[in-house]
Amino acid sequence: MKRFFYYFIWSIAIIFIVYAGLQLQQLLSDRATAEFDPTPLWIYVVIFPIVIGLLLRTPKFMLERKESRIGGFDWSKFLAVGLPAFLVLILSVLPLLPVGNLIFSDEVYVHIDVLLYSSTTAQTIAGLVFGYTLLDSFKSEERGFQESTSDLFNAVMKFTPKG
Repeated sequence: MKRFFYYFIWSIAIIFIVYAGLQLQQLLSDRATAEFDPTPLWIYVVIFPIVIGLLLRTPKFMLERKESRIGGFDWSKFLAVGLPAFLVLILSVLPLLPVGNLIFSDEVYVHIDVLLYSSTTAQTIAGLVFGYTLLDSFKSEERGFQESTSDLFNAVMKFTPKG
């Protein structure tokens, strides 16, 4: 029952933070429209999902840390999953920064604009994945890749129809 309340309190906190964050995003959107400057809004659109991704992984991370089960960093997971997500986030903000003009040509900007600025879906998904993966990459000493992979396989096989 104690574990239930632990996760329930975290869920309520995350819901509150998401609500407050969406209110702030609306405020920034209104300000960007009034001042014709979208830069603060787009920076927020990139950073806010990272925070939510971190918050989603924090309860389990804190339990693992409390039990002293964290013993290293899984660089392969971080480089394979976290780095591409981070690259999407950087590409979302880079054209808005002065250094972006030095790195990309106008033709590249057109492709980035179509892919990343038509909506905030790419930034949201990449931010959630990056934030979650950042904390999930801290290795648990007692569970290796083989054991966690076999757990996933067993869970899938349990729900796979026979015959």
